[in-house]
Amino acid sequence: MDHQNWNQSQDQGRPGPGSWGPAYEKQVMKETRRCFSRTGFVFLAFLAVSYVSQTAVMTVMAATGLSDRLGYDLSMLMTIFSMYPVAVPLTALLMKWVPGRGEVGRERWGFGKLCGFFVVCMGVLYVGNLIGTILMVVVGGITGEFIANDMQELIMSMKPWTTMVSAVIVAPIMEELVFRKFLLDRIAGFGHWTAMAVSGMVFGIVHGNFYQFFYAFGLGMIFAYIYLHTGKIAYTIGFHMLINFWGSMLPLGLLKIMETHLVLGSVLTIGNMMVMIGFVICGVVLLIVCWKDLYFLPARDGLSAGKRAAAVWCNVGMILFMICGMILFAGSL
Repeated sequence: MDHQNWNQSQDQGRPGPGSWGPAYEKQVMKETRRCFSRTGFVFLAFLAVSYVSQTAVMTVMAATGLSDRLGYDLSMLMTIFSMYPVAVPLTALLMKWVPGRGEVGRERWGFGKLCGFFVVCMGVLYVGNLIGTILMVVVGGITGEFIANDMQELIMSMKPWTTMVSAVIVAPIMEELVFRKFLLDRIAGFGHWTAMAVSGMVFGIVHGNFYQFFYAFGLGMIFAYIYLHTGKIAYTIGFHMLINFWGSMLPLGLLKIMETHLVLGSVLTIGNMMVMIGFVICGVVLLIVCWKDLYFLPARDGLSAGKRAAAVWCNVGMILFMICGMILFAGSL
């Protein structure tokens, strides 16, 4: 679907600019607020179900001694995966409660364009990770306590096959369904910037810590852009898998090499750092050069950006979700 036809499809059933007035604006504000309040409640339920299911599994395994019989890695897999059979289908079901508007695009992207977006994603990953790390170092300096990166420690504590299954294969599939497909299929018509911001923010908050928030937010917005234009969740799942592999399996492999071959490990680590810097530089350059070619479908509701933002974020569901997120972030410090 080209941009012109796509625009026309979003306008169907909407009044023209000449009919916009105070009554219409009030109605649209109310509809938008209701839509995103329900969205907030859906992801609040996602957090609650995920926490309860994982806590329940950990408690049962500890009480029955099953965790000792299974071993650390299998126990961790069972704990991590316990949320998916309940939380993911529940999210898909509850998102139908959210009033849908618009539809995602069906653009065909070539291999070169996808590679360009991957480079930008990797740049965002490293910059976001650096911001989170610096912030935690500053906070740790102020409080006088070292703030551990719990996710990094978890990955380092697991065997490579466990990390591969959980972080590289299963998590990207489940997370892209929840934070891209289920969500964006309902809110695409509110405009690309709104849809991208909500997808990125929700994705970042659910990670529950400052180490991951910044790159998760940035990647969430880029993944949302890709899905909004192509409608192919396989693209974002593939990107997510590659990025998680680079961010988990690669450091784990380098650590193992360092333990047995210090010189080789040091050389490879320095090489990896150079690659990181290359991704950041190339990602920034690509984003600047290609920015004019990016297309963001605007909302067709007649609201100003400020009023739309107020309706999207200032509602009961979203406020409660963000309060819950702040509690998670505070607990991670």
